[in-house]
Order: sequence, then C-alpha cells, then structure tokens
Amino acid sequence: MIKLSFLLLPFLLVARTPFDTLEAKNINMSAYETKKSEANLQASKNVKVTCRLVCDKRVYKEQKISDAIEFYKNSKEYKFNMD
Repeated sequence: MIKLSFLLLPFLLVARTPFDTLEAKNINMSAYETKKSEANLQASKNVKVTCRLVCDKRVYKEQKISDAIEFYKNSKEYKFNMD
C-alpha cells in the first residue's frame, strides 16, 4: 500500500481539476449578473423588508413541518403518540 501511494503521489500533486484549467476571460458570467433598480436597492437596505423576508421563510418552514406532522398523525400506518 505504501509503494502504491509513493507511485501515485506525483500524479496527485500535479493533478488539476477542471476548474483550475479554465481561464477567467473564457467564462461568460452574464447569466449571473443582475440589474437592480433603485427601488430594489432601497428595499434591500431597509431593515424591515429584510426582516419580513426572514420571518416569511421561517413561517414557511414551520408550516411545512406542521403539515408533515399532520400527515403522520392522520396516517393509518403510523401512530403518533403523545406521551
């Protein structure tokens, strides 16, 4: 096993990933660029709007968990015991 690791060590040190071989000027990043309007910029800086976004995500997750619990409660094969 040690001989095999010494044999493969040079290949592992020189090996490149596909991300290493790409040059930055060949990558088209236009799909990731977004144009933000003045209203969007102001909304992203507004603490109340960002708080509302976080709260909505939290409520959505809690609703999904609640729906899953109700599904298991109403399932015939699974018994939900309240101890």
